Amino acid sequence: MDDNKRDENDFNNEDNNEAKDVDEEKGNKSSSNIDIADLEQMAEPASLTEALESLNYIKNAFINLKKEFDELNEKYLKILADSENFRKRIIREKEESLKYSNEGLVKDLLPILDYLDLAINHSASYIDSDVSGNLKVFVDGVKMANNEFIKVLLNHGVKIIETKNKEFDPNFHEVVEMVKDSVEPEGKIIEEKRKGYIYKDRLLRPSLICISKSDGSC
Repeated sequence: MDDNKRDENDFNNEDNNEAKDVDEEKGNKSSSNIDIADLEQMAEPASLTEALESLNYIKNAFINLKKEFDELNEKYLKILADSENFRKRIIREKEESLKYSNEGLVKDLLPILDYLDLAINHSASYIDSDVSGNLKVFVDGVKMANNEFIKVLLNHGVKIIETKNKEFDPNFHEVVEMVKDSVEPEGKIIEEKRKGYIYKDRLLRPSLICISKSDGSC
């Protein structure tokens, strides 16, 4: 009986040694890619050695598949994030395009307002000398048209930049003249040469102004 046990132990040790050799061989092979088709075609193990071999092979296959999955998942998450950022950017650009869709038209209309302002301002000195009163009637009509024009622009998001009793602000004003003034503090707007406008939250054009300067002239 003892001899039989020794024979059985020797047989098991031999199988274990063979399985160890197979494991080492498969371990060297694990660094390469293992095709999932190989797993599907694996036959049922006929011995302990084949079972250990198959188990080791499956373990290496799982490790490789896990690594590939992690790499693909990382790429997927990056592509998903890029796609979401692209979608948000397209939506933002579309909203901005719609929001400022009339910006070009408004810019083209501003010179017309300038001409109306010039006509009104230059006619003021001639109204008193016009005995017929026709000039005053005409200028009043121009003023009405100018006011309606401005009202329409205001309804569409246009704002006139204020300059009266204001100090120079480089974000909204452009200085075209500096005048020595002993009364007004330096940087105070003395005169507006041309109106400036804002469309919604964008600067259409700055106001052209004349400011006071304490130590010099233009």
